[in-house]
Amino acid sequence: MLAPLRRGKNETLGRANGVTRTGRSLLFGLVLVGLVTASSILYTSERLVVESMLEENLSRENALELIHKRTEKLAYDVASLAGIRRIQEAMARDSSMVVLDWKDVVAIDRPVGASR
Repeated sequence: MLAPLRRGKNETLGRANGVTRTGRSLLFGLVLVGLVTASSILYTSERLVVESMLEENLSRENALELIHKRTEKLAYDVASLAGIRRIQEAMARDSSMVVLDWKDVVAIDRPVGASR
């Protein structure tokens, strides 16, 4: 219990026996409760925004990782398809292509009087 506030010798200010709360203290309490409620709502909404951003970021990171794996696989496929052995196998399957024998290649020099 609080001692009453006194002005002078006998007069009391504020809350004394039998006196209810004043309108000012009720308003202060309501404002305080309103501020706490508003700050908790603001914190909760910001937390929800952050959580949704983190979830979206995680899904994008997973998609990026999948793209990197596909890129590596495609690069491997391109390298294996461009290999000389693969080209020779394709030449052997195609009847119109034959393996080049360098002994059969004849180089023809330009005629002496010909210009470019």
